Amino acid sequence: MNNLDRYVEEKIEEFKIKNYTDELDIIRNIYLDLGNRFSFDTRFLPFGDSEMRTFIYEHSKNLDDLNRCMITNKITCVSAAYILEYILKKFDIDIKTIIENCDAIRYNHAYNFIKLKDGRKFCVDLQKDIKNIQTNSYTSYFGFESYFTNKYIITRQEVKERDIKEGYITKEKGYSNEYIDLLRTMVDGIDNLKEKAKIILENIDAVPTNHMGYTDRQWHHVRILRKFFSSEEFDFENGVGNITLHNLYKDINGKRKYISVAIVIDDGDPDIYFYNKKENGYRKININNYVNSLENGLKIKTKENIY
Repeated sequence: MNNLDRYVEEKIEEFKIKNYTDELDIIRNIYLDLGNRFSFDTRFLPFGDSEMRTFIYEHSKNLDDLNRCMITNKITCVSAAYILEYILKKFDIDIKTIIENCDAIRYNHAYNFIKLKDGRKFCVDLQKDIKNIQTNSYTSYFGFESYFTNKYIITRQEVKERDIKEGYITKEKGYSNEYIDLLRTMVDGIDNLKEKAKIILENIDAVPTNHMGYTDRQWHHVRILRKFFSSEEFDFENGVGNITLHNLYKDINGKRKYISVAIVIDDGDPDIYFYNKKENGYRKININNYVNSLENGLKIKTKENIY
């Protein structure tokens, strides 16, 4: 029995115990479970070269590769979509994988389209929701009509009811997105960009993120920074503005260690922050220590635009 079918068998037994027969209960359970299990393949982003990315992308829908992903728990958007399709079809759910068709994009994005027996049709994007699921945030990419509208077919209340049933949230403890409101009160009235950035970077995570993959955690941080800074102040894609995020790495005994670095530029010398997983936030370091780290083997991954 392959790894995908073994997972299906485990879920069949689980759903018997939970007495799950409703399609949406089954879909949501598997969506959250896989989202907690997977992390984005760092060989693709941010540390893969063009040759590696092309190889991974072209093999991402191969059944052998999908089974490998169930062992490594490393996925791309394509493998995540085809894994979800494979599993949900075993539960007689009408689902298909959508591959965007855009000549301007080198690696077209993939997600899923689902049709319920009650006639409702909607999209889900598991890969994009990993950062949400692993931070207990509300899932932004579950139940939407299409990428061309802002309409949700599956209502927030329907999702919330199932998330309480799954123990993802409770009636007393809601989604961690609400942490953004707390951060907002902490920086309200602060005009100095460096002071504002310091508070946000040091308190960026509401929950521990040790279980998250490197890329998913960084995308989670990008989402938060975009809520507090303009595109002129923080432009992640182009790596420009007052605040930039950089990927640094060091090869130790054949294993690559990654660290996310935030640099804040305003008046005077730049402020440099290293992400600290134990403290769930960025911590400021002396610029001389940063230079010494680079001289002692820490390398900066140059930004490569793959889109």
